[in-house]
Order: sequence, then C-alpha cells, then structure tokens
Amino acid sequence: MMAHDTNQPLRVLIAPDSFKGSLQAHEVAQHIATGVKQAIPNSVITLAPIADGGEGTARTVVQKLGGHWGTITVTNANGHETELPFGVCNSATVPVFAIFDVAEIVGLPDAILPVEARTTQGVGEAVRALVGQGYKTIVVGLGGSSTNDGGVGLLAELMVNVKDTHGNVFAPTLGTLDKVSSVSMREDAAWLSNVSLIALTDVNSPLAGPNGASHIFGTQKGLIDVDKADCLVQKFASRIGTMLNEDHSRIAGAGAAGGLGFAIRVLGGRLQPGAEFILNVLGLDDTGMDFDWVITGEGHSDSQTLLGKGPVCVARLAKKKNIPVTLLSGAIASSTELFDEFDGCFSIQRSPVTLAFAIQHTDALLESAAHNLAALFLCAARRNQ
Repeated sequence: MMAHDTNQPLRVLIAPDSFKGSLQAHEVAQHIATGVKQAIPNSVITLAPIADGGEGTARTVVQKLGGHWGTITVTNANGHETELPFGVCNSATVPVFAIFDVAEIVGLPDAILPVEARTTQGVGEAVRALVGQGYKTIVVGLGGSSTNDGGVGLLAELMVNVKDTHGNVFAPTLGTLDKVSSVSMREDAAWLSNVSLIALTDVNSPLAGPNGASHIFGTQKGLIDVDKADCLVQKFASRIGTMLNEDHSRIAGAGAAGGLGFAIRVLGGRLQPGAEFILNVLGLDDTGMDFDWVITGEGHSDSQTLLGKGPVCVARLAKKKNIPVTLLSGAIASSTELFDEFDGCFSIQRSPVTLAFAIQHTDALLESAAHNLAALFLCAARRNQ
C-alpha cells in the first residue's frame, strides 16, 4: 500500500456500480462518501459512479457529462413498439455521441416471450434511427439483456440478408436459427462504414463454448437446452465468418448481451469495457488516476465480477498506479481470484439478514461500513508513517 502523509487531506475516489434493486450508482457513491467523511472529515472525495455497460450506463454517462435526453420508437424483445430513451453527450475523448442501453429495448425484467422467440431487431432500429438524426458516433450499453440470439436480429435489420431453405429472406430469432440456409451482405449496408459504433461490455466472454453467452448466462434468461443454443449461435457465427472471411466470435466481449457484442463487431464497431469507457470520459484514466485510496463496489460480487464487471476494471486501473483499492459490496462470494484483485473485500452486512432487509437498509449499511473502513484505513496510514 502506498504511504499516505496524514498531514495532508486524504484523496479518495469513490467509484461504485449500482446495487441492483436498491440504489443507483450515484446514490451508492454518496452514501459511501458520507461514511468516509464521518471518519475522516478533512478527506477530499471525488465521486465517480460507474456502470459497466449494464442497466443505467446511459444514465450515468449523461449525468456525469451534462448531456441531454431524447426518445425514439423501436421494437422490443417481445416484438412490440416501445419508447427508447437515448442520451446525447460530448467529452474530450469522444466528441458528440448518442448513447443508449440495450436493457431499455431487450431487458430481462420486461421479457414476456420465451427466450427462443425474443428479438434484437429493435437494437438495429435504434442505430438506424440515431444515424438518421445525424449522429455518427453511437455508444451502446450491452448489459442486462434477455436475448441470446447471437445478435442475428440486429444484423438482419442493418446488414445481412438471412434466407431459409426456400430462399426466402426472414428475420430469425434463436428459435429459428436452425432454419437459416444462407447469409449474405445487403446492398444497402454501405452507410454503416460512416458510423462509429462503441459497445460497452460488462463481460469478456466469447460468443460460444463453455465460457460463452449460452453456457454462462443462458439459464438466467430462461434457456433449457443450453448446448443446443450454443451450437445454433456458433453455426450462425460461422456463416457470418465465412461471408466476411473473418471470425469475430472468439474475441473478448463477443458473448455480451447474448451475442450482441459479436454482432456489433461484425458491423465494424469496437468493444470496450463499460467501466473503462466511463472512467476515460471522466478523465480518470492512467493520467487522471491520482488518489490515495479508491473504493468501488456493487450489489453482489462473485465469479462473474471477474469477467469484466465495473469494480474489477476500477481495481486494475488503480493498481497500475499503485493505489490501494477496496471492494465494498452488498454481498461477496468466497473466491480467491476475486480477493486477489482488491486490497480487501468487504460486505456491508454486519450479520445474517434477509434480502428484503438488506435492500431496505442499504443506505445506512453503506454509510456504517464505509465509516468503519475509513477509520481503519486512517489508522493504518498513521502506523505506516
């Protein structure tokens, strides 16, 4: 741990993700700050609530950059029209850009149809509509999706003709991927070369295989036959790879949002960890990371946190600068690999409680835990003088 001169104010970066079902990221950050201030009143605190590409990513970016909101109409995962909020922002690292979360289109809480029938067509409609409004850079948060179609709905909407065995063009879902006979580039897709797509991922999983979208996240979306789904999306990806003479299915993040990461790479976009993007646009990259202590956290930390979730991105950036970083989460699974990423992993719970109690009292629990952590940190810093 870096030695801190206790005669100087402690500079603390508080960069948590949201606690799903309880508090948004900016609320979590504020309650942690309150606890730290109780223990170290003269500390200088920088609040940088993050999102990792999941729900709330667009809100976090728009709020921190002072952007504004608009809405467009798209098709949701159930095939019905829905209003999609999108933000418009400007930053030093990324000039004017539009941003939206796929969770607002194909989010898991809103899913009604079986996963095999859900579509990602609306994500393509959103890209088309935003380009039509003049935006050339579009940032897409990929977390929180209910779909597992390999992004075929998005690609069929924007870039490729998908044909069945009778030569008919159709828009497949996961459940009809086995009817795909061929894929080919659409003649009207040239406009995509003028669009910069940035997909913010919350995981680094490939599209298929034991660590891919279906095997890691399929069950929580309602998949029964995970192996079949994995084979279907892999076969579709192989057809795309043959068409492009390039395989995007194995890259880190291709499996994000049930394969939307793969689809955006096929469209020529780039994948970037959501937390990394947010820290960059806030100026908290390698050059701006100048603090004595970093605190991050999320609602529940486990093995999936290691797949590229926000707190790990924050921790790795802090460690590059030899800054101690603490994980403060609602719950923490026992994991040696997780513990190795942080200089201490702590749950806000003081004793066994029900989930309902934890959600209802998250604010007070955060403040109490942060207070105790800060008092311990200050004591250790004094002993290290």
